[in-house]
Amino acid sequence: MDLATWTDADLVSVREKLHLWCAQRQAPTWGNRFWAVMGYLGAFAFLTGLTDTFFGGPTLLNVFLMLLGVAACFSWYKGDKQRKKNISFLEKLDQELARRGHKI
Repeated sequence: MDLATWTDADLVSVREKLHLWCAQRQAPTWGNRFWAVMGYLGAFAFLTGLTDTFFGGPTLLNVFLMLLGVAACFSWYKGDKQRKKNISFLEKLDQELARRGHKI
């Protein structure tokens, strides 16, 4: 994406929205802590289901635990990946605005 072709108003608008989003995600709220714990719980559920399947044989509960763990870990991974992309894009926006002489 070439930011040089964007207008100043577009750059400032997108930067403000992303900055607000990043500030909300960095705030020490219950939801943000819950999201981090969800990844660990997903890994624990997957490993519990896998271990129980290995020692006790496959059951519906073990398969459910493994699927639930994979879903939780995958959603945490995608959310964390999107957060990193947004932060990287915000840095690019800041660089482009600084290059154009705008105060950040």
